[in-house]
Amino acid sequence: MSHQPLAPPAVPAERVPPVSPPRPVTALLTDSVQDIAVIDTALRLAVPRRAPLLLVAVLPEHARSPAVAEADAHAVRGVMGRVLPRVRQSGLDHIPVVHRVASRGTRLRAAGAVLDVAARHLSSVLVATARGPAGLDAHVLAEASALRCGPFVHTAAPAAWSPPPVLRHRPGSKDRPTGSGPAS
Repeated sequence: MSHQPLAPPAVPAERVPPVSPPRPVTALLTDSVQDIAVIDTALRLAVPRRAPLLLVAVLPEHARSPAVAEADAHAVRGVMGRVLPRVRQSGLDHIPVVHRVASRGTRLRAAGAVLDVAARHLSSVLVATARGPAGLDAHVLAEASALRCGPFVHTAAPAAWSPPPVLRHRPGSKDRPTGSGPAS
């Protein structure tokens, strides 16, 4: 008797499980100069996987009044307005979320609340700055994430600072300053 190799059974196309969409990368935006570094780092992590971005804008807890609500709306528009051009340029989907930080409580509780937001959206990576508002820096978030078995916390490198151009006057010119660089 000769043995013939068995062919693998054919799986009908309708029985092949669909590929799950990639989990979002969370960018923690705290209305600071470092938000650009956070979004750039989040994009570097999300673009190769075509993962959507969860943009979490953090606002302090305030009393509810119409004036405060309008000021908060302007603050959120400002925070999102700084990062959305970069997100749109990348072509990734994004999910904007506003998170209010409780004024009372510990730093780990504040970090845990942010991790809860990321967990509700099934995020596996959270990007934050090394320095942030109380309880929202990458070190406290990483500690809270380790205690909760939460998402991986990635620290965004600080944004590079470049000095503004030095204005100087051309020899013989009294009214027109020029930027730094070789004189022509």
